[in-house]
Amino acid sequence: MADWDRILPEFEGHLECAEGLSKNTLIAYLGDCRAFVKFMLDKYPESHDSIQVSTREARAFLIFLKRHGLKQVSIGRKLDSLKRFGDYLIETGRWKSNPFRELPYPRKEHYRAEYLSPEEALGLLSFEFKDDFSGARDRAMLELFYGSGIRLSELVEIDLKDIRFSERIIRIFGKGGKYRVVPLGKKAAEILGIYLEKRKVKIISENIAAEAGAAVFLNVRGRRITPRSVARIVKSYLLKSSEQQRLSTHSLRHSFATHLLEAGANLRAVQQMLGHSSLKTTQKYAHTTTGRLISIYKRAHPRWEKK
Repeated sequence: MADWDRILPEFEGHLECAEGLSKNTLIAYLGDCRAFVKFMLDKYPESHDSIQVSTREARAFLIFLKRHGLKQVSIGRKLDSLKRFGDYLIETGRWKSNPFRELPYPRKEHYRAEYLSPEEALGLLSFEFKDDFSGARDRAMLELFYGSGIRLSELVEIDLKDIRFSERIIRIFGKGGKYRVVPLGKKAAEILGIYLEKRKVKIISENIAAEAGAAVFLNVRGRRITPRSVARIVKSYLLKSSEQQRLSTHSLRHSFATHLLEAGANLRAVQQMLGHSSLKTTQKYAHTTTGRLISIYKRAHPRWEKK
């Protein structure tokens, strides 16, 4: 067996034992490492039975990613994964040095959050959904995305035990294996309750297994819905409610934060609801809001010099 074929499963076992790694983070790390190994085997076939990698080859992989259209932030994330992979190879005696540690992170691109206007958001949630299981589920997912600001990966992992209607909160398992509590608005609670009734009927009528029944959001076959399916469903509704083409599930998270800040919400409170470890991450939404306010001021205030 070639060394690469043996090391990847070993590294997977190492990651599974590491503390604080969520399932999605583990999958991302492994995917990044597999992509690099495939690149090495395609570009440098002589490395099939040797796992030694030079700084030149490591840099060539990042250039390859750039040429294939990956954004700087995505390349930076893959570099994080490969630095960890290289550290593991040093710990196990395969490498003497980690070539990925010698590479700088790509310069960050200017961040622009895509988000809905308040009118577009209300239009999205006022859509005429089908009066069946799928329609109720889709409406409940949209309400939670916009009403609680949760991530796609977090929504699909919600179990029944995480919802507390009496306290109007949901316990979320977020990045870094950390739990946080997010609010469940009155309207969102009402719509989620309607969906759960239809979900209960589906579980009973189709005799769905208990382990699948723990998940809040199910697909039409009664299994926990996948992130890819949710992304596709939400995208279809977003295209009907806005002319913006680059909107996604994350745009609803952006909308949640931006609209709260525009209404005067405390930045640190928004940080806690979003689950950001750093206030700096949350401030990008404040920058978006500030830009919009300045734009309005320029257009409307008589003291602004108009050219």
